Amino acid sequence: MQIHGRDDDIKLLRSKLRDLAEKKDVGDEEYVAKSRAGEMVLVSGTSGTGKSALIHKGLGNPAAKSGYIFASGKFEDKFHRPLSAFSDAMTRLAKFITVDHNKMGKLSSGGQSIATLIRNKIQNEFEVEDAKQLRRVLPGCAELLGLGSRRRSKFSSFLCPSSHAAKEALFRSAPQLGSAKRRLQVSLALAGKESIAKMHYAVRRLLKIICSHLKGVVLFIDDLQWSDTATLDLLKSIVLDGEIPSLLIVGAYREDEVPE
Repeated sequence: MQIHGRDDDIKLLRSKLRDLAEKKDVGDEEYVAKSRAGEMVLVSGTSGTGKSALIHKGLGNPAAKSGYIFASGKFEDKFHRPLSAFSDAMTRLAKFITVDHNKMGKLSSGGQSIATLIRNKIQNEFEVEDAKQLRRVLPGCAELLGLGSRRRSKFSSFLCPSSHAAKEALFRSAPQLGSAKRRLQVSLALAGKESIAKMHYAVRRLLKIICSHLKGVVLFIDDLQWSDTATLDLLKSIVLDGEIPSLLIVGAYREDEVPE
């Protein structure tokens, strides 16, 4: 798709990549971690106005050229799976790290691959139950979590149904599950606040480990107007964390399908 008259928007998106690079070059390690806190950018427009194409041109292509990882997920209108788009984006991120990154020969000092360093860090910092919890929420990250050969435990949902109020709140505040080859049916039982908080914390810890080993990560979540409360709450938790380095979250939604 040709994009016309969006030069300012493209420049703004690309400036976010430069921000990641500039913050990466700051000296003090502790300051760097805090100064590279996660950020979320939302792109709105009506259907067919080229939101996704704009994001891919403004961020996807230059991210790849700059050595960043660009991973995307998309919500579907008539097939609602809680966390589906976020899970798909994380699956693509994990695949890039475990497959594509290694094929490119990008090894760290000492000869260990980035995937090995990340996997070792996860196994050292996560308790078994915490890792299993992540496996349930992000099944596509199993290999990166080091759980590929373990028996899958029965799924226990942390998720809650979609909410127009939650969507509206997220859209105003910012400047499901399945493997790659099959879909999982999940219950939408309301989970307790403590369980949801634990899940959020586990995902944030995982992202912190991943992003700490990479130059930069861009997660693109498309069609947020069809998202669920679980996704919106998780995204808010990630953005407000303040300690996940080199992470940019970008969302796109149809403004005419969001409650006013």
